[in-house]
Amino acid sequence: MANLTTYSMKNYPAFSPQMKMADLIHVNYRNLSVLSRLGISLGFGEKTVDEVCKRHNVDVNLLLLICNVLLDTDMIPAEEQIAKCPVEQVVHYLQQSHQYYLNVAFPSIQHLLDRLVAACNETHGKALNRFFNEYRKEVESHLAHEDQTVFPYIMQLLNAPKKSKFSIRQYKDRHANIEIKLTDLKNIIIKYIPYDNTDNLRDELLIQLFNFEDDLNRHTLIEERLLVPSVILIEQKISLS
Repeated sequence: MANLTTYSMKNYPAFSPQMKMADLIHVNYRNLSVLSRLGISLGFGEKTVDEVCKRHNVDVNLLLLICNVLLDTDMIPAEEQIAKCPVEQVVHYLQQSHQYYLNVAFPSIQHLLDRLVAACNETHGKALNRFFNEYRKEVESHLAHEDQTVFPYIMQLLNAPKKSKFSIRQYKDRHANIEIKLTDLKNIIIKYIPYDNTDNLRDELLIQLFNFEDDLNRHTLIEERLLVPSVILIEQKISLS
């Protein structure tokens, strides 16, 4: 298993605490969202990853681990890496992702969709609205379950450890795929909306949908590769106490 602070992929420099934070973004632009969701703002000049993390009270190993998982989606962290994860920071990262989806991504997609619907015939417009609304409700329900049940359970474990009827394995078992309706929506736009003067608008909407899907998939990776294994270790310690 690759070492946490030296992991790299072919043709990419190794992520390390000593590299410039700006280089972290040049290697993978998706790390912009990682920094934002961990509360790290741009404007750090020539400071290293370690220096910036210390300034913002962010665990440097967690930052690098998230960046590695997002760069290589086949990476499975070792147990010793998981054991060192500051779970409260993982939860914060995921909560900030939820806020981005609900308050930024969805409104932006909705704005473009409304413009496209206004330019379509009634049949296509109704289909677009129906598939997007169904998908949005499914995602919002999924996020609400995490925000209202899963994350409070985890924080309770961290702050006042005790046995509970709920376990993170229950969450893992019902961590369903929520991308099917999004695929249907994209296919309607790609295959069935006649090309006319809405071509640029359609392309812009599709790009946002693909980007949203990619972000959500990688969000799920962080939950499955970091959050769930971390909480399982905590639950095991509690059960043995």
